[in-house]
Amino acid sequence: MDCNHAASAAGSSKADPDSIFDALSILSKYYRSHALKIVGGEPLLHPDLLLLIRAVRKSNICKHLALVTNGIFLNRMSDDIWRELDEVELSIYPETKSILKKYLPDIKQSAVKHKVKLVISPYKKFRITFSTIGTTNAELIRLIYKNCRLANLWGCQSIHEGYFFKCPQCIYIPRILDSKAGYDYKRDGVRITDSPNILRDLSEYLSSQEPLRACRYCLGSSGKHRDHKMVKTSEFKYIHARPTEELVDYQRFLRK
Repeated sequence: MDCNHAASAAGSSKADPDSIFDALSILSKYYRSHALKIVGGEPLLHPDLLLLIRAVRKSNICKHLALVTNGIFLNRMSDDIWRELDEVELSIYPETKSILKKYLPDIKQSAVKHKVKLVISPYKKFRITFSTIGTTNAELIRLIYKNCRLANLWGCQSIHEGYFFKCPQCIYIPRILDSKAGYDYKRDGVRITDSPNILRDLSEYLSSQEPLRACRYCLGSSGKHRDHKMVKTSEFKYIHARPTEELVDYQRFLRK
């Protein structure tokens, strides 16, 4: 219900290994990441996951490569994919706990066999990430952005269609809005170009205190906490079709 990538309400799509390699190989000339995470939705549903992982490796954008998964298909992951990874982050939810209990010993054994770090994180609650109605309150938008851990602390930077973004919400928000007229999501990012100017552009972009256009519809890390729940895609927009003012946890703004 509260996937911060809006899965699966944002629609089905898959990253193209060649496009990812082109963007990351250019970016790697000017920018290096401590780690890169392959996330979803669910990355193990990607039909060319091995090619995608190898494209990331070949780009030299980072040395540490992690896969973030709900684990449902992790027991089927090939040895070739295990060998390419440094880390697997396994998210366990109330609805998947009983399923994974049966496969967890095999998953742990595969991680040991391939010397892959396995991080298991149980989640019972999520913070609401999106409001499909949003807000026009400039001060509230500023507070959401200022307190956003995704953009300003955790470094959840993302690559999509040749653009660099501070956070994945910039990419997915337009896909869940009823009206997309005039919404160019690329205006929230920096185009990846093979030019020394990209250093200046990225520096200015990452240090800017100006909220992104997506912040009008995003709660960042300041949404209300609620229990994890699986819902049908058709219910997603209905659940999130409330003004930002009703979904934000104002106590988050009082904490330093």
